[in-house]
Amino acid sequence: MKKYILLLGTIIVVGQLSAQENFNLGIKVGQNFSSVSAVASDRNTASYHAGVTTHFGITKKWGISPEIILSQTKLETAPPITSLLSSMILQPETYHLNYLAIPILAEYKPFRILSIQAGPQYSILLDQKKDGIGNATMAFKNGEFAFVGGAKIDLGGFFVYGRYVVGLQGINELQDQTKWKTTQWQLGLGMSLLKL
Repeated sequence: MKKYILLLGTIIVVGQLSAQENFNLGIKVGQNFSSVSAVASDRNTASYHAGVTTHFGITKKWGISPEIILSQTKLETAPPITSLLSSMILQPETYHLNYLAIPILAEYKPFRILSIQAGPQYSILLDQKKDGIGNATMAFKNGEFAFVGGAKIDLGGFFVYGRYVVGLQGINELQDQTKWKTTQWQLGLGMSLLKL
């Protein structure tokens, strides 16, 4: 009897999902514009992100959107005094920090094509390079917590979005340094692959 009740419950849930399009799977790609506080030469430097996005509908207007994104934070720092003395050329050092970002966002749809998104994000540091080629000598933390807020416009199979990501902790490892906190604008587009 329990098996039949479980089977009936599963059929009802799947039917509800299909009727309301409560599940959506898609891909996305876009541009990051990152800035890091307390870094002398830093400015909004451009990098990239790409990943997979999902949407689980709770009601017609509310849902949850977990994502998995490969994202790069690029920052420039003032050169060390030793390189200034040897070459007398002001050449900033560029660091490329590659993260696996996992945002879990609440999503609210005030209109059919517009969604407002907000929620926490945890990013795992996968790789760090100096000037894009050499290993970074500066110590960075293995992960970063952030808060994400933004909006998405659904264009029927495709969507465009904009987000603002605020780091909640310093990304530099050494305790005697000023905390480097990231902020990032994200702009991009995506495509829905599966709707249920």
